[in-house]
Amino acid sequence: MNDLPVGSTARIVNYTQQDSFTERLREFGLIPGTVIRMLRKAPFNGPVEIQYRNSRIVLRPGEVAHLQLERIA
Repeated sequence: MNDLPVGSTARIVNYTQQDSFTERLREFGLIPGTVIRMLRKAPFNGPVEIQYRNSRIVLRPGEVAHLQLERIA
């Protein structure tokens, strides 16, 4: 997700690993097929803010690594 520019959209294809954190992502509604939009990126590989459906969430770089994405636009 670090190469995803601010303002662009992507679709969650899958998770890179299965653990308790990916279960938490599922509970938040971040499941495969969900379209997300990159809203903000903190400098120096910091947290990112994404929007999906009517929600927003901030994820740390290690958490973002759990998502396998396909860029849409």
